[in-house]
Amino acid sequence: MNENISLLDIDEIVAKRPSFMKIMEDGIITDEEIQEQSDRVMGLMREAENRFSKEDLAFIKELTAETNVLYAIYQYYELQNL
Repeated sequence: MNENISLLDIDEIVAKRPSFMKIMEDGIITDEEIQEQSDRVMGLMREAENRFSKEDLAFIKELTAETNVLYAIYQYYELQNL
């Protein structure tokens, strides 16, 4: 991943990811695609545990947790406005 990354353009980065484009290709998300993506993420998390310091991992964990809070509350927000 050699692209110049700004955390503020994550939507653009996601849209350009080969994994996302492949999954979205037919407009249908399957159980298998979810499992493959889950495995991909778990592999990257294991790699991070071996690559980064405890302080770096604590920050990554906080960032990931807060990002997931945002995603979860956004999903609830969308559901309450149906």
